[in-house]
Amino acid sequence: MQASPLRTLLSRRLCCCQPSHLPHHPSSIGRLLSTSTKSNASQTATPLPSYGSSELLKRRYQKRTAPQDDAKTERAQIIKRMKLSGLGIAFCTLAIFGTIALYPQEGQKKLGTEKTGVVQLDAPPSIAGTVEIPKDDEGETVPTGTSTVPTFPKIIHISTDAPSFTPAAANEGTQKDVEYQLVGLGIRTVSFLSIQVYVVGLYIAVSDIAALQEKLVHSVADPVATTLVPGEKGQLRDFLLDPDHGEEIWNAIIKDGQIRTAFRIVPTRQTDFMHLRDGFVRGITARSSHFATDKQDLSFQDESFGGALNDFKQAFGGGARKRLAKGETLLLARDAQGKMTVWEEDLKGVRFKMGEVLDERVGRLLWLNYLAGKKVASEPARQSVIDGVMEYVERPVGTVATQVL
Repeated sequence: MQASPLRTLLSRRLCCCQPSHLPHHPSSIGRLLSTSTKSNASQTATPLPSYGSSELLKRRYQKRTAPQDDAKTERAQIIKRMKLSGLGIAFCTLAIFGTIALYPQEGQKKLGTEKTGVVQLDAPPSIAGTVEIPKDDEGETVPTGTSTVPTFPKIIHISTDAPSFTPAAANEGTQKDVEYQLVGLGIRTVSFLSIQVYVVGLYIAVSDIAALQEKLVHSVADPVATTLVPGEKGQLRDFLLDPDHGEEIWNAIIKDGQIRTAFRIVPTRQTDFMHLRDGFVRGITARSSHFATDKQDLSFQDESFGGALNDFKQAFGGGARKRLAKGETLLLARDAQGKMTVWEEDLKGVRFKMGEVLDERVGRLLWLNYLAGKKVASEPARQSVIDGVMEYVERPVGTVATQVL
């Protein structure tokens, strides 16, 4: 049925009026509800993005990777992080070595009571002692070549617990503090970085210099000679530098020369006695194996030598890790009979007896580890000692000690 024009006009009029004024006509209400529903549906629906919108472009051109590509990328990132970590570790290691080399640690304070100057040593009471010796008088010094330990005294004094049975010692009477003169010194370095460990110097009792002169002169000259001519001096220097000849000469002098000598060791940075002891023991063991293998000398392979080596270890405190501060002194003194005494001297110059080793073989091998052989603990020290003894043989036997005294 076609709507009349009057009805159409009336329905339009009703759409523009308020809902309260609308007549309750069923067809008008239904038409109004359908129109409102369509309007709400159009407002709530999300419009599709247009062709040029950013969202559509992002979806269209977003890079898509395969799972295997993601695994390769992650692996490359892990490798990169590992390389960076390795570089960081290497840099930190170099920085630590540089810090140790340039800024050595200061020594710790000594154990015990500083007021009395007495230290409780770690060695057994039968070996250790609390002997106090006054500091050496300030006198002439010799430069060492390092700013950490700049000088060594030319003359030191070492106490003797018992008289040494040598002709020169008999003239000293009951004197307990024996005067020692510096022969030569050098720096002990380790590793390819040449890290300085300590300065070591060889001293000889002044009254025994004549005996050393005589032994050196007679090693290349006639038994009646009292000095060396220029050609013989050159021959003696070559012998002392030669690993085999030098070892034979020094071994005979140290074993049977009746000469009192001492090594003075001053660390350039804080260390401990266990570290020093282990280094000494390695050198003594290697030298004893060399004598047994190359020279067929089995005197260093018996049980008594092993016991003497244990005594040497006990002199350094057994298993305790007692520290030796930078600038303090370790003194290894060997008397005419070969008995070695271990002394420690603090920064104030007070010296303490740590222990003794009666067997002369231990001290002899330790001395040879600095003086002769294919490999020595400090090549600069050996060269300096050779230079020092060459000055002795340039003068007649007995005149050097007279000039020092």
